Amino acid sequence: MAPITPSAHLADVRYEIRGALTRRARELEAAGLDIIKLNIGNPGRYGFAAPAHLREAIAGHLHDSEAYGHEQGLELAREAIAAQQRARGARGVEPERIFIGNGVSELIDLSLRALLQPGDEVLLPSPDYPLWSAATILNGGQPRYYRCLARDGHLPDPDEVEALITPRTRALVLINPNNPTGAVYPRALLQRLVDIAARHRLLLLSDEIYDEILYDGASFQPLAEVAGEVPCLSFGGLSKVHRACGYRVGWASLSGNPAHT
Repeated sequence: MAPITPSAHLADVRYEIRGALTRRARELEAAGLDIIKLNIGNPGRYGFAAPAHLREAIAGHLHDSEAYGHEQGLELAREAIAAQQRARGARGVEPERIFIGNGVSELIDLSLRALLQPGDEVLLPSPDYPLWSAATILNGGQPRYYRCLARDGHLPDPDEVEALITPRTRALVLINPNNPTGAVYPRALLQRLVDIAARHRLLLLSDEIYDEILYDGASFQPLAEVAGEVPCLSFGGLSKVHRACGYRVGWASLSGNPAHT
């Protein structure tokens, strides 16, 4: 029997928590070396637990999850997320514009699947969290990378970002606070990026899963508040701030003028 050929869609996908780097780590572990896997954001592996109140709330409501739920997620949960987003200054956010999924990863994939036609381009930071690149490629898109250089504090140059835009560009992705660099974007930079998105009619996609993990006096500025009427899809979840990766609870919040989305 001939070997099964993998899909050509996988040819350009790189995701090193499961790729060559992981295979090499397993070889070294088999040889008796102790490997610390800093490329995996899994707090439970290092002794961090979810807060007791979160665990108790989920355990106490298991009976409520036995039937099929709403396709966008439990209504009370979406109402709470919408209230949080509005308190942060996001405009036009209602429970109907909140989507709860199997972690942020699934929601990123679904968002790009809904947005992209074959050959459409997505502006991604370099270095990026590789899920964004993989999801773009697997949904028929083309990643276009804007640099976040160490000499610039790992912050992007808005002029360079705008120079990358072509007629096929559909979205601008921000990861803030950034994974993997840890950079936290100042408001003035976010405003310039919003202005670029508005000029070129791009959808803003803001990965904010690390929004409350800040050090050295850093201050997090939600993109949706800066974006105002410009369409912005903001992603958050329980996995990092609440140390609950295994619960697989993420959400996406769509803000901006409903007439533009």
